[in-house]
Amino acid sequence: MHVRTRKPALAIQDIDIAARAEDTLRIQAQALGLPPGALDDRLIGRRARGACRLNALGAFEGSELVGFAYGVGADETYPWRAPVMARLHHAGRSSWAQDAFYICELHMLPAFQRRGLGTLLLTTLCSRASERRVVLTTPEGPTAARRLYRRFGYRDLVDAGPAGSELYTIMGAQLPLVPEVFRSMAA
Repeated sequence: MHVRTRKPALAIQDIDIAARAEDTLRIQAQALGLPPGALDDRLIGRRARGACRLNALGAFEGSELVGFAYGVGADETYPWRAPVMARLHHAGRSSWAQDAFYICELHMLPAFQRRGLGTLLLTTLCSRASERRVVLTTPEGPTAARRLYRRFGYRDLVDAGPAGSELYTIMGAQLPLVPEVFRSMAA
């Protein structure tokens, strides 16, 4: 007799970033291809961010956190948000700094990428925003993350400059997000 076992269902649910700080840093390091513990020095800062009014979601397989995303509304302070908004102002893109939801992080464990969870995290997080625009930073170059963002109407706004050893680009989209397939049908 052959017994088939089922994988636990994948689910998206609210999370507390401060309580999940270690898990989120582990996922972020793996997603960025960094060695284990590479982001441990950010633990205190990640826990402190939990004091902000973050809108945070986790992707779970069973009880295991396998991905996460969080952002802040236009009226919230956040350490990386201020320089991003200043860069938008400096580049003459001030309208993008106004009434904009800011996506701070979105990362998936490599084994769970390309399964639609990033899309689900992105669209669910953005659907909760009351702002007219959404802004994020992402490494320059052709990445899976940039392809995901472009599918939902994100466009490059300005080079954000270096963050560590990588160059980043600020991207933005109008809310609500509309998948590319629907935008092309409307044209």
